[in-house]
Amino acid sequence: MGKIQNLFLICMLGLLVSFGGCRPDEEEFARPDTLAGPVYQQLESMGNFSHYLQCLDRTEYAEPLKTGGSWTSFAPTDEAFNAYLQANGYSSVAEMPQYKVEDIVKYSLIIDAYNTTTLTFYKNGWYAGNSFRRYTLYSDSLHVVKGSENPYLQEVQNKDYLVDRSRTRNKTTNYFLDLYIDSDKNAIERSDYTYMFPGERELLEGEMRVFDSEVTETEIVAENGLIYALAKVLEPKPNMYMNLSSEEYGGKYSMFKNMLDRFGYMYYMGLEENPYTGVEDSLFQIRYQTGIANNFLAFDPSDEIMPKLLNNVDRTYADATGLLVPTNEALINYLQEDNELAKNYDSYDDMPLDVLGIFLNVNFFTQFWDVCPSQFAETFNVGLETVNMNEADVVDTKFCSNGLFVGVNKIYPTTSFATVYGPLVLNTDYSVMLSSIKNMGLDNTLKGSGIDFSILGIRNDQWVNIPDPNSTTRKITIEGYTEDMSVIYMSVTGDPDDSNNRTYPDPTSASPSSTEMAYVQETINDIVLNQMIKEGLDQANYYQTEKGEFVYFDGTKVQGGGDLLNGEYVNFDEVTQLSNGKFYATDKFVNPPIDFTYDALEDNSSNFSQFLMAIDGAGAKLSLTTYSGATLINFLDLRKTYTLFAPNNDAVLQAVADGVIPDPDPAYLSTLSQLDRAIATVQLLNFVKTHFIQHPIPTDGQTTGEYNSLYYPEVIDFVPVYLSFDIENDFATQQVTIKDTDSGDVIAKTSGITNLFSKRVVIHEIDSYLK
Repeated sequence: MGKIQNLFLICMLGLLVSFGGCRPDEEEFARPDTLAGPVYQQLESMGNFSHYLQCLDRTEYAEPLKTGGSWTSFAPTDEAFNAYLQANGYSSVAEMPQYKVEDIVKYSLIIDAYNTTTLTFYKNGWYAGNSFRRYTLYSDSLHVVKGSENPYLQEVQNKDYLVDRSRTRNKTTNYFLDLYIDSDKNAIERSDYTYMFPGERELLEGEMRVFDSEVTETEIVAENGLIYALAKVLEPKPNMYMNLSSEEYGGKYSMFKNMLDRFGYMYYMGLEENPYTGVEDSLFQIRYQTGIANNFLAFDPSDEIMPKLLNNVDRTYADATGLLVPTNEALINYLQEDNELAKNYDSYDDMPLDVLGIFLNVNFFTQFWDVCPSQFAETFNVGLETVNMNEADVVDTKFCSNGLFVGVNKIYPTTSFATVYGPLVLNTDYSVMLSSIKNMGLDNTLKGSGIDFSILGIRNDQWVNIPDPNSTTRKITIEGYTEDMSVIYMSVTGDPDDSNNRTYPDPTSASPSSTEMAYVQETINDIVLNQMIKEGLDQANYYQTEKGEFVYFDGTKVQGGGDLLNGEYVNFDEVTQLSNGKFYATDKFVNPPIDFTYDALEDNSSNFSQFLMAIDGAGAKLSLTTYSGATLINFLDLRKTYTLFAPNNDAVLQAVADGVIPDPDPAYLSTLSQLDRAIATVQLLNFVKTHFIQHPIPTDGQTTGEYNSLYYPEVIDFVPVYLSFDIENDFATQQVTIKDTDSGDVIAKTSGITNLFSKRVVIHEIDSYLK
């Protein structure tokens, strides 16, 4: 073993001597003379970036640009800096304030090296809109905001706030390349450039601009990045919200800013060192209530990122928004004209946020090019409303850090107030109904076009003793609500269990029960749906509400199922014709059907006692103790709607005589053996299901065609084959005829009781049975 170790040591010594004696050829491994130096050295070698280099030397970024990393530098030339210094009264870079120097440097630098091709990539790949933005190193510094100077912000106090205006997000720099212009993937055209940057010449083919600066040389290669020479010094751009207060406008957009601030609030971020005092201070961000779903601002114009309007993707690299900003004069004049807002409000300050949000959102656009002249003929805002812009209306344009700011001397009215949604949102007497519509997400539907609606409005003071849709005995009354409608208090009476007769949620509770709040909201929603009809009340007839129940319109007034039963009517105090239907100011709520189907039949047992015995004999009767003795038919899914062609007593007895079903009398069924009783149950169940049609059919003269019953005699490939019937419907005679789908022979006609409305089921009496 010792010999082997000695031999190993001798070999290793030889190798060390051998390697030690070989030196690399310094010329072979020397840095090539043709290799470009790092960004800093490359700027030095070019000779026309001395001012920019002086700025770099006054920041922490000089060293990284000398040594490593990966950078894109939008570097102003000396000519650009000379013009900047002269315009701002500086004789040299040394006279510039430190904060100005740092702002310019940070705004000129982008992490990672991008050439003119990769600048068009969206993040790590191609994007259908192409990319024209990149995050810089700059973010707004902390700023002291005086509460006294921002009185429209919600719950703002008369004190100073330390505010992070950047939301910890860096500003982007925006550039324009051929791939972004005159492309079938984008709407921007070359002529739009001079509109966005007034005073600049049109962007020529093959040119590149960064904001309003020409790029005099592109893709200057450095060892650790790429350099673009700029003809202008670019300072960080304000965002669209900050631009409202720009000194150049002399305060002419202050009213619009005040309106936006009504949606804003101070959001506490924790403690941070105050750069103005050197001690820890409470840090805030000013945030805005945004989102089309709640009818507030479509997006936050102070946010640096692209709003996630269409999906959950941050598209800041590729997109920027557009904002129209009317002048104070235009806003003042608008409330002196004949329009829906002026009829209801004397001041914008008096408008609730719902109304103000709708009014403002007409000015918000998903893409900046939507407010460029090339798109004026077909411009759509975030709500897909057409906005008929005219270049003569434009008084200011500025491409901000997060989009295109366009000042206009005109108000572009929203179409929302002229829809059936208008009376709800403009009249606070309907705030309970409005809150329900918003809760169900139906507000945008009611503001749309293409569908005519009939809205039977219930005022807040009419929510008294309305039948609870969840009960056959309970009545509900709205007792009150918070200002923002987040909590609505509802009292219940008539419940068999007296402990349930109280106010929901408990008004004395410091924290309202979420379960009880949900019960209240669901109850109100059910009632509101029964006040909405997705068609016009054009003539006397039966109309289905969005709840699935029916109302009868006689030409001047309506009746719900419960109203028909009680001989009551819902009258109209006023009818307003709107762009997508009519709004009816009613004198009371529509009373829906009170009874479930079994109970409705039982109320008319002199006609249907035999059919009721058939339901019982089929084992389809289900008693509900929670509904004070109410009875269901257990195979009905009451999320759906049906028609029952209920055979009268003579018709059922005929079916028994024909041997179709056994005698449903319980006295007879009790005499059967267990097997025969089981067979009888199936026969009776099939008989009962045959008479339920899977579609609601009142005698409206319109609902005709082939419809399935709930009985299927066979299953093919695991799919039930339902027995179906042809339906003919005659409004004039108030009769429905049921025919065999194969032969066309008449099986039965309605007679006696028709249009008996029970919960989710329309009942018609027939004098023969279906088969």
